[in-house]
Amino acid sequence: MLLVFIPFFLTVKGIFSATSCPDGFEPHHGSCYFFSHDKETWTGAYQSCKIFDAMLVEVNSADEDAYLSSKARTLGNYWYIGLSDKLVEGEYIWESSLQVLTGDAFSNWGVGEPNGAGDEDCVVYAPSINYQWGDVICTRTEHYICEKSADNEQIVG
Repeated sequence: MLLVFIPFFLTVKGIFSATSCPDGFEPHHGSCYFFSHDKETWTGAYQSCKIFDAMLVEVNSADEDAYLSSKARTLGNYWYIGLSDKLVEGEYIWESSLQVLTGDAFSNWGVGEPNGAGDEDCVVYAPSINYQWGDVICTRTEHYICEKSADNEQIVG
């Protein structure tokens, strides 16, 4: 008796989308975030993110801010983001996109911030103001958050 094995394949129609982030990065709504283990000055943090082919995080929405501030709160510490007024005092610019933070753009400054006290030109999530944004001196060494776009893999069945 001869047995013939005929493979049976089930074809599923549709699209499956998966978000892929590099090791050490966490996915959230189409972006990948890296929360540093080390501390750097703001410039060092900016350069460290570039090594990962990423940027210091640019916070564009309340949802993104809620995710980042919650994670920062869980981890503790101060966290640099990619916002500064290093070029023109009082004019905050996202360093990677060079977008000026306008009055109608999302922001989450803590009470009394930014205060510009003592040449404070760089922005952090600050535990002292409930993980809202505060300005600090750029040469402080703090943790930092990098961001990059997630690789979206499309699988068609």
